Amino acid sequence: MNCYDCVPDADAPAVAICRNCGAALCEQHALSAPQTVVRVHGVGKTTAPAMARRIVCTVCRGATQEE
Repeated sequence: MNCYDCVPDADAPAVAICRNCGAALCEQHALSAPQTVVRVHGVGKTTAPAMARRIVCTVCRGATQEE
């Protein structure tokens, strides 16, 4: 499987899949974005102390960034 964002003539093997849209991504186009882990277990703190990692493409990363 090749990267969706690379030029169609280029053979850039995919190393990840975008969590939002499902596009295959090469090493250059795969971006790591932090994600807060929420766990609801009765009363008390509902977020995990460490952030999780999610892989997204450049388009989805741009669409989810806060301005």
